[in-house]
Amino acid sequence: MNWPRPQQHGQLTNIRPDTASHLLERLFPWAIGLCVGMDYFDNAMFSFFASDIAGGVNASPDELVWAASTYAVAAVLGILQQQWWVERLGFRRYLIGCVLLFAVASAACTLCESSLELSLVRGAQGYLMGPMLSACRILIQMSFTPQERPRAVRTFLSMILLGSALAPLAGGYLVGNFGWRSLFACTSIVSFGIAAFALVAIPAIGKRPTEERGESHFWPYIVFALAIGALQIAMQQVRFEIFSTSPDLIILTALGLVAIGWFARHQWQHPRPLVQLKVLKERMLLTGIVMYIFYYYISSALGFLLSRLLEVGLGYPVENTGRLVGLAAMASLPMCFIYFKYSARVARKKWIIIPGYSIAFVLCLWITRMPPNVSASWLIPPLLMRAGLLLTMDLPVANATFSVFAINSFNHGYRFKNIVKQLTYSFATATTIILQQHRNALHHSRLAEQVNPYNPAYQSTMDTLTRSLVALGHSPVEANGLALAKVSQDVSSQAAFLSAQDGFAFLGIIALCGIGFGIWQRQIR
Repeated sequence: MNWPRPQQHGQLTNIRPDTASHLLERLFPWAIGLCVGMDYFDNAMFSFFASDIAGGVNASPDELVWAASTYAVAAVLGILQQQWWVERLGFRRYLIGCVLLFAVASAACTLCESSLELSLVRGAQGYLMGPMLSACRILIQMSFTPQERPRAVRTFLSMILLGSALAPLAGGYLVGNFGWRSLFACTSIVSFGIAAFALVAIPAIGKRPTEERGESHFWPYIVFALAIGALQIAMQQVRFEIFSTSPDLIILTALGLVAIGWFARHQWQHPRPLVQLKVLKERMLLTGIVMYIFYYYISSALGFLLSRLLEVGLGYPVENTGRLVGLAAMASLPMCFIYFKYSARVARKKWIIIPGYSIAFVLCLWITRMPPNVSASWLIPPLLMRAGLLLTMDLPVANATFSVFAINSFNHGYRFKNIVKQLTYSFATATTIILQQHRNALHHSRLAEQVNPYNPAYQSTMDTLTRSLVALGHSPVEANGLALAKVSQDVSSQAAFLSAQDGFAFLGIIALCGIGFGIWQRQIR
């Protein structure tokens, strides 16, 4: 690849130009990887510590869903407009600008006091960081020769895995010692550092002359934004109203679908669209998109459910929870090197993908069979299984799906895939929170029915606890109150544990559907 001389960047002038150019060329993949690694770090962090963040801004589970949804909607809009920005700014200015503004938005998150403020700022973060995956992957595809590209892709994927693993590990320490605001303070500080590194390492490429730039598609873009917003609102409100008996939801959904249809028709017929929908004629891409939806749904839901299971269901401190999950996730890094070394020997990628879905199913089945007093050693196997899901459910699909595309079709196809990713993440977060809310209420009411003086088990427990507390020096009345509070706390923990297991059972069904689809499809071999 032709790298700009260091004098054009204004640094490293005290060493030989060819040495400086070679050094910058070696740093280039790391800069791209760090940008997308921050995207995965932020998403994993918000999903894993969603309950802590919600408690910090006094948000109900329903209000927390809005923050996730706002991020996804804004991310989709950012992805659609990504190429427009790149053609006018170039990749370097676009990526650095997004990372810098994301750092500012992260700092603003630390000042949020309500769920509305958090939702608005998360929307800004989504517009800036949501397109990062597709922008960075497209930049690799454009900048490196086929011989250089595997090394760049390995670096890119290593940063994704590292960012995903560091999120619970660093986040657990930060929340445990400094509170939830430190999560966003951390991402802000690191993002400023990444932007400075990108300024040095990313070349000034991608900017086009005025006559070659695409149109803004202003009104189609506005129509699409309103349509996706309407559908998101309808999806959120269907939890509180019966869809078939609510004219407002029916009209809102109908208008959203009609607007989406008009936008799709406009983009299909336009010679230079925001996103080239004609790539969907390729059946390989459609098959890959379906399998991506399975993976992204399972991956996003797992982060939330594991956090709830360990923190609320099993009573682990947040720092211990983050350390346990983060260290297990670090196993994905050596797995990644093993995958790159041996995966090429497996000609039919289906024989990697289907075992990947099977691992996800075994993981869910394992957790649903755990007793409430399970030891930490029994949590290690499912956590290690989770660490390998990206390598078995995502990478083989990417290898098979995008290998058939030329560069322009690759760009549009990868951006469309990233749109699907953001919408699936939002849908997974929303449905998982809703499911947990419903199942927790159900289990709590059933367990509370057993807390009555006519239940021998309850009476025996109360007597034992009261005697123990009296022996510690409490008065009988005080001991009885403390014993009742302890029983109430146990009921809440057991309800959370059982509702988390229900969530894993639901994900197991999703994984089974993925196995069935993987066996049935004929495109990815």
